[in-house]
Amino acid sequence: MPQQPRLRHTALRVRDLDASIEFYTKYFGMTLTRRRTSEARTHHAAYIAYGDEATHHAIELVQDFTPPAEFQIGNLYWHLNFSLPNMMDVCARMKEDGVAFVEEPTPMSMDPSFHVAFVTDPDGYEVELTDFP
Repeated sequence: MPQQPRLRHTALRVRDLDASIEFYTKYFGMTLTRRRTSEARTHHAAYIAYGDEATHHAIELVQDFTPPAEFQIGNLYWHLNFSLPNMMDVCARMKEDGVAFVEEPTPMSMDPSFHVAFVTDPDGYEVELTDFP
């Protein structure tokens, strides 16, 4: 069967590669699938996913050898979304760990039996959490 087109990964520039790996693996259960270094593009990268990159979308975290003095998130970026069956437990752990909440867990407007929350990762990227399947 021929390979079908798919979204393979999403890349985010980060200040501290190890801190970002820890955040996404600790709270969202992702796995570090590989690391690489590009001398030509002067950066280190790590890929995190819920399975093999051949079949699962990954997040590529990229740290420049010499990060810029001022780190700016693009003004068109909005958020990543994670659907977590244990979202309220994850939110409780995040609060205990001092993770910044943009929006505390609240019932979803489309179905109040499910919840939505927004946090920021170590670089300030917004991350949406839902327990909606």
